Amino acid sequence: MQTDNVELKKLVYLYLMNYAKSQPDLAIMAVNTFVKDCEDTNPLIRALAVRTMGCIRVEKITEYLCEPLRKCMKDEDPYVRKTAAVCVAKLHDMNPKLVEEQGFVELLNDLLSDANPMVVANAVAALTEINEQRPLIEVNSQMVNKLLTALNECTEWGQVFILDALAGYRPRDEREAQNICERISPRLAHANAAVVLSTVKVSGNISSFPYDRKEKSGLQ
Repeated sequence: MQTDNVELKKLVYLYLMNYAKSQPDLAIMAVNTFVKDCEDTNPLIRALAVRTMGCIRVEKITEYLCEPLRKCMKDEDPYVRKTAAVCVAKLHDMNPKLVEEQGFVELLNDLLSDANPMVVANAVAALTEINEQRPLIEVNSQMVNKLLTALNECTEWGQVFILDALAGYRPRDEREAQNICERISPRLAHANAAVVLSTVKVSGNISSFPYDRKEKSGLQ
C-alpha cells in the first residue's frame, strides 16, 4: 500500500474493508500504513485512511484509531474534518466506552462551531446517531444558533440533518421560537421534499410547546 496513487489506495482499502472481519490479522497488519496515511500531505489520502479505519469492524484496531482520528478532527482541511466526524459515529457503534473516555463526543461538539458548514452538518449527523444509542448531548440555545448559521450554506442533506436536530429542541420562550421559525421558513418552498418535511417537523414541534403567558405578554 506504499503508493501515492489515490485510486490504487481506494481499491486496496476497499479490499481490506471487505475482508477484515473474516481476516482480522490482515487489518492489524495494515494499521501502521493507516496511521502513516493519516499524516499524508494529500488531504484525500488522510480522509481515505481515517474513513477506512472507521469502517473496519475489528475490535483490536480501535485503540490504534484514536490518535489518528483525534488529529484528523483538527485537520486543516475541512474534507478531512468532516470525514473524521462520521468516523466517530462508526467507532461509537463498535466501542461506545472508548469514544466517551477519549473525549470524542466533546470534539464533535466543538466541530459544531466549525467555519465549514459541511463539517457542522456531519458533526450533527454523528451526534444524532450517537444520541440514538445513548443520549449524551442535549441541544441548547447556543448550539441552536450555530446550527442555524450553518443551515444556509449546507447541502440539501446537510440541511436535513440540522433540521432534524433542531426538531428536538424546546425554545426558552416564544421570542426564540418565532426566531427559529422565521429562519427556517424559506425551506418550506425547497425543491427537496426531505428538506420541506424536516422543516415542517421543526415548525410543528416548536408550535406544540406551551409558553408562559407572562412571556407572551412581554412580547406584545
